[in-house]
Amino acid sequence: MKADDKTAAEITALIHETFRRLSTPGSNPGELLVHPDIVVMGSNKDDLMYGPEVVGQVSALIAASAFSWKANQILVWREGDVAWAQAIGTVTIRHDEVSKVVPYWTTGVFARGDGGWQWRYFAGSRPHDESWG
Repeated sequence: MKADDKTAAEITALIHETFRRLSTPGSNPGELLVHPDIVVMGSNKDDLMYGPEVVGQVSALIAASAFSWKANQILVWREGDVAWAQAIGTVTIRHDEVSKVVPYWTTGVFARGDGGWQWRYFAGSRPHDESWG
């Protein structure tokens, strides 16, 4: 079921803040990915991380990179103290002073605790079509 407006606004704000931190060197995105059972999965086969220590270290490296994320459309659903979201957007990749904007899709699972909504699962990927090779 679609989330109520308050939940949708809170989850949307959390996603935007996570993307902002992942795009900003020194911003410590790991502070938002602290649940003991957090799992993060990225686009590459080795991009599978478990637990806040590993996720925090890798997210700090990502924030220090030359990438920036943007969510253009976020849909949120909720049942009880669990919510999930789909964020359709882009990631800007910079390499050798050349920038390329590519699609980036994120699926997030969140649970509500005493401190509000927390990430439990973050899966992001760059969708490919046959023309990309």
